[in-house]
Amino acid sequence: MSVSGRGSQSGLAPHPRHVRWGDTIRAHYMAWQEDGTLIDTSLYGEPLVFTPGRHAVLEALESLTVGMTVGESKTEKVPPELAFGTYQPDLSCQVSREWLRAHDVTPDVGLELEIHQADGTAVSMVIAEVTGEQVTLDANHRLAGKTIILQVEVLDILETVEQHRPTPPQLDV
Repeated sequence: MSVSGRGSQSGLAPHPRHVRWGDTIRAHYMAWQEDGTLIDTSLYGEPLVFTPGRHAVLEALESLTVGMTVGESKTEKVPPELAFGTYQPDLSCQVSREWLRAHDVTPDVGLELEIHQADGTAVSMVIAEVTGEQVTLDANHRLAGKTIILQVEVLDILETVEQHRPTPPQLDV
């Protein structure tokens, strides 16, 4: 008896390979806010290539892909703490218009600034509000505190975790 194709002798297809932490994968994704506003997508460009566990992409995206198979698609609601973080009021402060003028900045809502702290550390902040002589600066991500919807489709497993491991040296005994 001869068997051709990818199935086993019993006629059953082999079990599909599931994405594991440490695999390098290629995937398409879409992310949008609960109100339907699109945040980002790879559908109009190149698929995203990443390795779950390397923290190069959104943690929720990594977690969502682990356990999926090639061709599988998932959509999940992602809470703020697993998306862009919870809103932290201590990352917001008020400064005077005069302080901004002294630094040659015209206060416009949405303007991104790089503020240098006393120790020289640079912090990216956005002008969130302008009220009279007060200007509110905010270092939170613009989507902090928001629940997002994340959809992902695994297109390919490019490299498995086993392929990442170095081959141990051979010892002659």
